[in-house]
Amino acid sequence: MIKNNLPSTWPDEFVLPRYDGRSIANVPATVAAILGTSFAGLPALEEALWQPIADGAKRVVVLIIDAMGWNLLQLMQDELGAVLGETALFEQITSIFPSTTVAALSSLWTGAAPAQHGLVGFQLFFPEYAVGGQMISFTPVFRKFPDALVDAGLEPEKFLQWPGMAEQLAAGGVPAYTIKGRGIVDSTLSKMHGRGVAASYGVFTFSDLLVQMTALLEEKAGERLYLGAYWPTIDTLSHFYSWDGTAVQAELRSLFHQIKTEFLDKLTAVGRRDTVFFVVADHGQVPYIPEQRIPLTAHPRLEEMLLMRPLGGARELYLYARQGQVAHVVQYINEELGDAFFALPADEALAAGLFGPEPFAPQTRRRLGDVIAIARRGHIMYAPADQKMADEFKAGHGGLSAAEMEVPWLGFRLDE
Repeated sequence: MIKNNLPSTWPDEFVLPRYDGRSIANVPATVAAILGTSFAGLPALEEALWQPIADGAKRVVVLIIDAMGWNLLQLMQDELGAVLGETALFEQITSIFPSTTVAALSSLWTGAAPAQHGLVGFQLFFPEYAVGGQMISFTPVFRKFPDALVDAGLEPEKFLQWPGMAEQLAAGGVPAYTIKGRGIVDSTLSKMHGRGVAASYGVFTFSDLLVQMTALLEEKAGERLYLGAYWPTIDTLSHFYSWDGTAVQAELRSLFHQIKTEFLDKLTAVGRRDTVFFVVADHGQVPYIPEQRIPLTAHPRLEEMLLMRPLGGARELYLYARQGQVAHVVQYINEELGDAFFALPADEALAAGLFGPEPFAPQTRRRLGDVIAIARRGHIMYAPADQKMADEFKAGHGGLSAAEMEVPWLGFRLDE
């Protein structure tokens, strides 16, 4: 839970994660509560967000649509009415910080906040390998060598410092299943998240995903289970066309049409029985404003105070300061770049609960560097190696804007 000792200068536009019962990190405990199993982690979502449809439920399905922010769903609410009209719950919750996929999915598969499970960002420092690593491909940040960190000794099943959600459910007698794209179903990140799953299914398209969801619910009719599914296309399109691009809206319209026609309408009464279905996003996206893209090289004084290039992401910088320079880095950013970024020492960010409550994973502190700088409005800062991303991306995420942090929480009771 966010504590009350945040800096007095904290920007008003920031939306803080609600680890106390209204964030995506509270979803796993909610699933466990519905299924009647014990759970070690953050508390369940507030009761009003699930109890109205949970009575007697034996099966829980959670579909994660990457980057389907609250802003996008609100924009298209009328067009998506055929599906949204069937929801019993239509609510807004928050992402976690940083609002980036690897950290968010890790919270959705552990029920722990980023500071607790330890995967606290898109790019992290690994002093044991003397390299900054990118946490989707597990490659050095300077060039793609997929799974190079694994080859160097990183053990996927031991990386997250919190029990897997599937492990905890299995201990309570509830099997967990996961469905996602065939290209990532056996990835290093999926191995981290899938500890304890009974089975994982790889699919080619979203319609394939829905067909497999339907088949599993029919095959396991009457059995307690958890089914977690994930689909990434809204995130991919939003990066290149912005969060409200024509292609993004067309894709979301198609996804919701398929949810209606290939899942909700296809399930039999037997497959629907005692089942609740939730749809959620891991984060949203905020537009990158062209004139608000800041190359690190434009601030040589800041570069001189840093030990290495920033990690984290373009909207949430984890800065490693040279000895004795921490206060100067914070001061420089807040005075020279205050319209673009807000900076504070990493220790203060941790103590304030920004990354979640204690206990913290042993590696969390050093993975955050010395200073956290959080983007305001549509600003980003990038090192020369990230020039291509800065030029190509029209939108992104990682920060604390409402567009990044506010996500929908949709709930369906399938047997009513």
